[in-house]
Amino acid sequence: MKAERRACDRNSSRRFVRYSSSGLRAKEIGDTKCMQFHIFIKQHDLHPVTRDLLLPCALRVTCATMAGLDAIVYRQDGTSTTWDRFMSSPLLYLARWLHRSEAAPSAASGTPPVRIVCISDTHSTHHAQPPLPEGDILIHAGDLTQSGTHHELDDALAWLDLQSHPHKIFIAGNHDVALMSPETRRCISPGLTYLENSSVELTISGRKLRIYGSPYTPKHGSWPFQYPRVHPLSTTPSRLATHEIWSGIPPLTDVLITHGPPFAHLDADRYGCYGLVTALWRVRPRLHVFGHIHVGRGVECVKWDQAQMTYENICAGRIGWGGLLRLLWYKLTARLRRLFLRDDDIRSLLVNAAAIGGSRDEHRKGAIVVEI
Repeated sequence: MKAERRACDRNSSRRFVRYSSSGLRAKEIGDTKCMQFHIFIKQHDLHPVTRDLLLPCALRVTCATMAGLDAIVYRQDGTSTTWDRFMSSPLLYLARWLHRSEAAPSAASGTPPVRIVCISDTHSTHHAQPPLPEGDILIHAGDLTQSGTHHELDDALAWLDLQSHPHKIFIAGNHDVALMSPETRRCISPGLTYLENSSVELTISGRKLRIYGSPYTPKHGSWPFQYPRVHPLSTTPSRLATHEIWSGIPPLTDVLITHGPPFAHLDADRYGCYGLVTALWRVRPRLHVFGHIHVGRGVECVKWDQAQMTYENICAGRIGWGGLLRLLWYKLTARLRRLFLRDDDIRSLLVNAAAIGGSRDEHRKGAIVVEI
C-alpha cells in the first residue's frame, strides 16, 4: 500500500511540474494567489511529506512572479545583488551592461541652455520634500496626491503655485482622481499649466520649446487615466503607429511629459509602455520626463541608432543571443565613429523623477535638474 502511495505521489509530482510550467503567466499566477497550486495538491491526495515539499515551492514561485508587480504597487526599492540579476536573465543582464547610457546631449551651439527642474510622484509628501532648485521650467509628471481627493489636490497645487519658477507645468497621474473632473480642471490657478494630451509652446531666452503632456499609463488595477497594456510580442508596427494615446504626440515636440516610462528605460524590469517607446522613435524629443515606477528613478541618455533598437528588441524578447552579438558590434562601431568622425546623431534625455522611494515610501528624494 505504501509503495502504491509513493508511486502515486511521484506521478502527481510530475503532473504538478507539467501544470506549473504549462504556460501560466506571472499575472495569472498572481491574480489567483496560489489557488491553482493549492487546488491541485488537494485534488491529488498527496502524501504529507510531498505536500509539505510542494507548497513552499508554490509560494516561492508566486512570490517571485509578483515581485515585479510589487515594484509598481508597493514601490519597493530593489535589493537584489549583481549575481541575482545576472542569474535571473544572463541575456538581459549583459544587454543592459552593453547598453549603458550615452553622454548627455548638449545645448545647440550659441544658445543658452534651458534649466528644467523635474519632479514626479510626490504623493502628498510635497511639504516634506527637499526645497526645489531654481530653474526656467518646473515640471511635475503626475501623482501629486496619494488618495486623489480634492483636498489633497488643492494642497499640492497650492504648493506648486508658490514655487518661484517662471513656468510651472504638470500632468495628472493615476492617483490624481480629482483631475478627472472638468470642473476641477477649470479651477486650476492661471499660474499653472495643466496638460492632458495637449501641448504648450514657451519662449525662453529667445528659444521656443514645444511641450506635450499626457497622464495615461498602461492598465494596472482600477485607476483612472489608463489604457490596455501593449505587449511587444502580440502587436504589429501598424497598430503601434495608430495607438489611441501616443499617435497624437506632435512630431516636433521638444519636451515630452508622461506619467509612465517607456518600455526598457528606467522602468524597473520592463514595466514601461511598449507603445510609448515606439512613439519616442518617431518624435525623438530632446527631453522626456516621467515617473510612476518609483524604483526606476534616474537619468538616461538615449541615442536613436541601431544599437538602441537592438537593445530594445532584446528586452522585448524579439531576438535572443544573436541580438547580443549585434548589439556588441553596433556599440564598437559607434565608439570608433566617435573617435574618428563627428557624431551628429540625435539624442534624447530621459528622466524618471519619482520623488519618493523605499519599502514604505519613507525616502524623500526631491527633484532632478537637467539642462537642454
